[in-house]
Amino acid sequence: MKKIFVLTCYNLALWGILGFFATLLLGFLSCCAHLSENFFYGFLVIFALVGLIATSFCVSRGCKKAAK
Repeated sequence: MKKIFVLTCYNLALWGILGFFATLLLGFLSCCAHLSENFFYGFLVIFALVGLIATSFCVSRGCKKAAK
């Protein structure tokens, strides 16, 4: 159980840092390119969903390796 918690926290922290930089970059680009708020928030939601899915796959693979 501890390994699952540690892997989950580690992966979500990495995606959180990437999400912070993606927010800054996309905010700058959407401001300069005059993109709508819907595009900005839509991209951030898609990015968050990809992060959650990737975290779940990585944690499940990491726990399967440890079980063998």
